[in-house]
Amino acid sequence: MGSFNLRKRHWFTVLRYFSVRFLDLIHLKNLIRGRIERNNPVFKEEVEIFEGNKSIIVFPNIPWDYRWQRPQQIFSRLGKKNFNIFYLSPITSSSEYIVERQKGVYELHIKSERRVNILRDLNINNELKKEILESIKELIGKYVNNATCFVLHPIWFPVVKDKKNWKLVYDMMDLYSGFTDAKVELIRAEEELLKKSDLVLTSAENLNQFAKKFNKNVAMVRNGCDLDRFTKIKKNGELDSIKGKPIVGYFGAINDWFDVEAVEYAVEENTEKNFVFLGNIDTKKVEKLFKYKNVYFLGEVKHEELGGYLAYFDVCIIPFVINELIKSTNPVKFYEYMATGKPVVSSKLPELEKYSDICYLYDGKEDFSKCIYKALYDKEVGTVEKRIKVARENSWDERVKVLKEAISNI
Repeated sequence: MGSFNLRKRHWFTVLRYFSVRFLDLIHLKNLIRGRIERNNPVFKEEVEIFEGNKSIIVFPNIPWDYRWQRPQQIFSRLGKKNFNIFYLSPITSSSEYIVERQKGVYELHIKSERRVNILRDLNINNELKKEILESIKELIGKYVNNATCFVLHPIWFPVVKDKKNWKLVYDMMDLYSGFTDAKVELIRAEEELLKKSDLVLTSAENLNQFAKKFNKNVAMVRNGCDLDRFTKIKKNGELDSIKGKPIVGYFGAINDWFDVEAVEYAVEENTEKNFVFLGNIDTKKVEKLFKYKNVYFLGEVKHEELGGYLAYFDVCIIPFVINELIKSTNPVKFYEYMATGKPVVSSKLPELEKYSDICYLYDGKEDFSKCIYKALYDKEVGTVEKRIKVARENSWDERVKVLKEAISNI
């Protein structure tokens, strides 16, 4: 892509960001979303479900086709290992139906009187709870008498709390109370979910210690890496026009925990380097970065396309503000960066301190800029191989082995 088109893409991303903020300000964003959801066509199809497989019902934290994250990585693999994965759509429908997403993974669409987005509205009343359970019974009743139920968000607690014939697993990926907009009732629901679960899975040591206050049966299943997607990456042509200078790159959510102060300082101190950010912008804090000529916000790209951009990065960054939420974060992108052997600069996340010999952990904005310089010019022999080895040891395939062992014991 030429330099003009790349800059144009940056400003299109910025324009889209301000458009969404404006719609939100005048309370039209949710109305438009609601209309899109109501107008989504209903696709019904006949699916074959193998009755001999073990059944897992997933009460999710994201829709299946939203972003390829931990749930998709784990359950897509379990679906190939003699499990039937029944993944609920959080957006209800005017009729109940099943869509086979891939081998062994079936998305359940719940029928409700009023179409809602459960993960957006964050409210399940008694009527909706009844509709969810009735749809599950109607669609997959014969498969789930002794199912294992995975809950990925505390909003689902009212639905699962009284089901005696389901084994209950809470996959705790974040400390819900750490979110700035966390609802008090959902913080309480998470604590009850921790108490009532037959097994709690955690993705970070801090979460592990917190969960053990409420439940004795806690297992650690950290995040991982899709090796096939990140070990053999090729440039996709999109950043050709700026590859003459070092590229400092990031992909992932750009939210309130994004360390804008450190990034801005580094951008100003390193005008001979380009900074590329891939991901949805969901915080006003980054607006101060839009003006810099060596900064490119390129929007969200599909997970399978990330490697084409990552191939250009000379330094990969994880600039997070250390707060209660981030202290309990085990970032997937770290393992994905590691799979390429490229240097990584990150804030001092507790989960990454044990890897300080193969990455650069910064403390403060000045240190962030210095670490970028070190990462770019330090060429210690054998480090690339060590990084790739870490990625292999932390693959999603290895994580699923641990998970299978944990759920086999409940």
